[in-house]
Amino acid sequence: METIIQWYPGHIAKLERELQPLLKQLDVVIEVLDARIPMATWNKKLSQNIRSKRPVLLVINKADLADPYWTKDWVNHFQQHYPSVISFSSTGSKGKSEIIDAICKLGEPKLKQLEAKGLKRRPLRTGIVGMPNVGKSSLLNALVGQKKAKTGHRAGVTRTTQWVRIHPMVELLDTPGLIPTRLESAETGQRLASVYSVGDAAFDEEAIIPFFLQQVDTFYPGLLQQNLDLPPESDLSLETIARRRGYLLPGDALDFKRTAQAILKDFRHGKLGRITLERPTN
Repeated sequence: METIIQWYPGHIAKLERELQPLLKQLDVVIEVLDARIPMATWNKKLSQNIRSKRPVLLVINKADLADPYWTKDWVNHFQQHYPSVISFSSTGSKGKSEIIDAICKLGEPKLKQLEAKGLKRRPLRTGIVGMPNVGKSSLLNALVGQKKAKTGHRAGVTRTTQWVRIHPMVELLDTPGLIPTRLESAETGQRLASVYSVGDAAFDEEAIIPFFLQQVDTFYPGLLQQNLDLPPESDLSLETIARRRGYLLPGDALDFKRTAQAILKDFRHGKLGRITLERPTN
């Protein structure tokens, strides 16, 4: 039976209603995806709406956790849709100047419009949007060089908008994550749950683990046995992994919930290797 996940909390619905007035304030938009699941974290309706109104820089974030080969392929894929696409890791020091340069280039036509009206050049008003937990606040903190926004490994940490000056010519607006009212498929929901781009109250870790393990083993045969310290060719089941790790409940029953949570935590922190769960389709 497929695990169906739907999650659309009130604060996201409220922000959706407020988005149009916010867009009118912006000169450039940074749209952020998770490099491990780029297509699942691509809010197509939101993206099309934004791209029809403002120049957009696409940042494929958390590249340090994803397979570098496929991250490069995803950059090439999205260059068909965006004028500027950059892969980025908030944990590294590279890429900050590239992002700021891209913002300035995309915003230059707006500044020339102001000059044509006899107005002075001013910092570009740049908004950062994307699904929950794709690393928007971590990206902001990396760009500004210090912690200005709250971050976390779960969806819904950012609940309000805030302006931050990240460069003499760039002001950045951080926003809460935006998610479609309905997800495209059960697989999309399970991929989002695997990186906590939906709230943890919306799914059961035990329910999505079989899909997650199957996906990783399909794309990276043998990787999980190696990084979960399992014998080669062993079956990838919660029972096998729980026994190997010694996760027990009172009475020596296997603790499947703790096992599922531990596997997903290891994945989110890169302890299972650099894994990408989606491939470009064209």
